[in-house]
Amino acid sequence: MIDIDKTAIIESCLLKTANRIQEIQAAIDGANDAIVNDTKSSMGDKYETSREMAQQELSRLQQQLNQALQDQEILTNLPDQASSVVGLGSLVITNQFNYLLASSIGPVKLGEHTVMVVSKQSPIGALLFGKGISDEITFQGKSIKILAIQ
Repeated sequence: MIDIDKTAIIESCLLKTANRIQEIQAAIDGANDAIVNDTKSSMGDKYETSREMAQQELSRLQQQLNQALQDQEILTNLPDQASSVVGLGSLVITNQFNYLLASSIGPVKLGEHTVMVVSKQSPIGALLFGKGISDEITFQGKSIKILAIQ
């Protein structure tokens, strides 16, 4: 049986998310500076267009920051206990790939193993959610069998 350290996967996800939050915050700070500096040096229609574009960028970055903070919250509050059915926080070992149902983080490599960290709302997460050991699902035309749940 494949032995994957679920705690180490979650810690890696938290680190990735913290780095993402820092990067987004730095971009927000830069966008705010650009708005302030543009306000001081521009006039007329060009100023309005430039300011609107900067405001849209700021809004987009704020949405990304909110999503990253939500991801961090989900990861921090994942249940520890194992279950016989796939739920939030489950590490699912299959005959095709390994999944952690948490938030949409993407692939996380830990040693020789890669775990795809997905939300329960993702297509694969929705299919796995509520399934048990030995259950099978079909995803993208492939049959996937659940071998273990941690």
